[in-house]
Amino acid sequence: MPVTIYGWESQAAAIADDIAYNTHDIDDGLRSGLITLEMLEELPLIAGLLTEVRDRYPGLEEPRLIHEVMRRQITRMVEDVIGVTQANIQTIKPQSADDVRHAGRTMAHFSEEFVEADRQIKAFLYRHLYRHPDVMRVRASATRIVRDLFAAFMAEPSAMGDKHRHKGIEDLAVDMRARKVRDYLAGMTDTYAIEAHRRLFDHTPELR
Repeated sequence: MPVTIYGWESQAAAIADDIAYNTHDIDDGLRSGLITLEMLEELPLIAGLLTEVRDRYPGLEEPRLIHEVMRRQITRMVEDVIGVTQANIQTIKPQSADDVRHAGRTMAHFSEEFVEADRQIKAFLYRHLYRHPDVMRVRASATRIVRDLFAAFMAEPSAMGDKHRHKGIEDLAVDMRARKVRDYLAGMTDTYAIEAHRRLFDHTPELR
């Protein structure tokens, strides 16, 4: 039986997410000061881009340098995926969406070189950004806020405030009530969740 793989759109979206998250998270890390350009030198792909930009634009101020490196990172990764995908099309020669889904392999993906670059970037970000003590502290505060709100809304749905949201929830089975509360929480912005927590609790942890 042929292996079913996601269609073109899903494959393209998945690899685009990888590229976007890698680049934007590096940019966020640089802006926050948790990552420095010197630290990025340990990543061969980024180190090469830094050298390219510095050689072409000597004396470029740091914000513009960062912007140009991030722009080139996205371009290189996108070009790599396009090249691999075109090669796969030539090999498999799909004639329909079903041909793509049943190809038994992903059509849109990185080359081996960029798979390794992607792995290195993700490992770097986990080490220096995602698991940084400051980030973990904010994550712990956010987790507490969400857990507190979930418990409060499960115990007293009217605490959600919006009558359309909590109407009839009390009569639902626990699992269905939990889904309603979960969906309500998922739609909250950070600011709205903090305000709701402050309204219901004596102390709200800071998200910073």
